[in-house]
Amino acid sequence: MKTTVLRRVRFVIFAALFILSFSALSSTKLVVAQETKSGNEFDYFSDDTFTVQVGFVIYCSNGSVFRSGQVTPYSTVTPAGC
Repeated sequence: MKTTVLRRVRFVIFAALFILSFSALSSTKLVVAQETKSGNEFDYFSDDTFTVQVGFVIYCSNGSVFRSGQVTPYSTVTPAGC
């Protein structure tokens, strides 16, 4: 009987650690994504010809963010001047 209870306790601990590891990975991915945006300007265009700009987002290195217009799937990335 002791081994059954011990197995259940081990399973619960393992399951909790397993679930917590996924939450830690997702928050790490978010930090990495934010770091790669820092210092870059994203220009958004109306279609895949990249001729009509419809919006932009600038992520400055100091944490400031400037936005205007709309965000579309068609974008280019250039270094920001701030």
